[in-house]
Amino acid sequence: MYVCICHAITEEKLKEAMKDTSTVNSRDVLKRLGVGESCGICLIEAINRIETMTHSNETVFSAQINSSTVSK
Repeated sequence: MYVCICHAITEEKLKEAMKDTSTVNSRDVLKRLGVGESCGICLIEAINRIETMTHSNETVFSAQINSSTVSK
């Protein structure tokens, strides 16, 4: 699904850009991709998607830590 039509940024490209950085800073990721630089309509949705992805990753990571702690 497209997040930014002006720059042809898909949700998959957004996920890949987040993986390429050691610290997930939504502003830096969006700036690097050019999201929101043209018409700006996509900006809020793109930020929401990054926050959702980041929260999902933290939940998975936390679950992995908890399960490894319990199994020891």
